[in-house]
Amino acid sequence: MNPLLNLHSNAAVPDPPDPADAASRRALVRELRSHVPPRRFAHSLGVALESVELARLWGVDQDRAWLAGLLHDCAKGIVTERQVETCDALGVALDAETRAAPPVVHAFLGAYLARVVYGVRDEAVLRAISLHTVGGPGMTTLDKIVYLSDSTESGRDFPGVGALRDESRRSLDGALRLCVEAQLRRLAMKGAAAHPGTARLARDLGVSLA
Repeated sequence: MNPLLNLHSNAAVPDPPDPADAASRRALVRELRSHVPPRRFAHSLGVALESVELARLWGVDQDRAWLAGLLHDCAKGIVTERQVETCDALGVALDAETRAAPPVVHAFLGAYLARVVYGVRDEAVLRAISLHTVGGPGMTTLDKIVYLSDSTESGRDFPGVGALRDESRRSLDGALRLCVEAQLRRLAMKGAAAHPGTARLARDLGVSLA
């Protein structure tokens, strides 16, 4: 059984990691590797590296970006079908729209796990993890970097990813618009509504929901 499923809501929180310290980084990487599948682990390393590069370009603390990028998918060690019940067991609040969209639950559960399993106390890092799937209004530069890096890390290969990477180096908001527009098109093809967080992000960016 995945040890993450044995957590309880009053579990002891470990000491906070120091992403500026090489030994602390190695320990975090080892811990993450023990909890997520190999492909997810490789993706997480890619997002951490991409987040650092974008942080360098856009003047954000690179250690914070690395930490948020590394742990953004830390809940993916729990299968999607069990994430809602795990949130309920641990007291992680989910609104009705999020409960109805299981693929995005890992972001909210991940912010909780980043704190109780990996010891992250930095609220900016936890917020970036929680927003990396659906986004939201008033996103910080760090939030935007992690959101984008999830799509633009070097292991991603889909039509338009090169243009998206290039735009992320020119304009974070421009790249966000491309991401949100693509997501809305996919949802429209499925006849599905946008998550409220994505709808608010779209309005922030001037992207039409029609």
